[in-house]
Amino acid sequence: MSRTIVRAGAIAIAAIALLAVSALAFEWPADAGKFRYGFGTPRDGFLRGIEFGSNDGLALAADDGEMTFSAVGASLPGGYPLPGGSLIAVAHPADMMTIYAGLRPDSVSSYLKNVRKGDILGRSSSAGASRGATFYAFDARERRFINPLILMPTLIDDKPPVIRSVSLSMEGAETRLDQSKAVRQGSYYFLIDAYDSSPAGEASSPFDLRVLIDGSERERVVYDAAWASAGKANLFGGASRGEDSYLAGDGRIRLGPYSLSRGRVVISVAVSDYASNKREQTYSITVQ
Repeated sequence: MSRTIVRAGAIAIAAIALLAVSALAFEWPADAGKFRYGFGTPRDGFLRGIEFGSNDGLALAADDGEMTFSAVGASLPGGYPLPGGSLIAVAHPADMMTIYAGLRPDSVSSYLKNVRKGDILGRSSSAGASRGATFYAFDARERRFINPLILMPTLIDDKPPVIRSVSLSMEGAETRLDQSKAVRQGSYYFLIDAYDSSPAGEASSPFDLRVLIDGSERERVVYDAAWASAGKANLFGGASRGEDSYLAGDGRIRLGPYSLSRGRVVISVAVSDYASNKREQTYSITVQ
């Protein structure tokens, strides 16, 4: 990865952080931040918000604003499905918007117009539901979903992420790096199974992931933003990865391809959460 790309990624991250500090101060919409799945968790695709879904828990307005949209039912008038049967959108200063989907339809407070921070908007899904309610932070000016962790009060977290496995993939064949010390020369994708535990104890997403080959950083992704352009789903402000190429069908992270030449190669994968807890795994292999 060139220094120019790394610098561009750092600038994008800094810009989003500045937006978070200067524009508004959101509060957690439910359970004091005890969400189940965070931004980027594979949930039938890349989750663009946070799923908090404690059974019958209250969903609260994250900040003052104006309720600009409210709907309940199986779908919108145009036929677009409503996940969980409901959708609420609240507009805030600086072109920010919060969106609440999947609240219990019979609990939605659609009568509200001017919303105050902490107002009850509804309740999350009832016991036994496969999906909980989901909260999104949307930058209407840039038309991007922002990782809510960037905008919310910091949570106490001292547990590092987990790296379950790292595999090399070429032509449909996989090699786990913790089970093999030799591979043949060629171009490989990296398949990374890594997660960070959410406050509710579920396997959620990391915040920062890096791949190094022989000590040189080859890839870095930061879970800061997601958007759509020209019909394509894009992830990460600095790296700008396509969702289809980034997530494998089983939810693992896919990066590359990288060309591995003959000789000894040292591969490191480093994963961090938003609280900067870090886990790193290093493998030494022989490329034949």
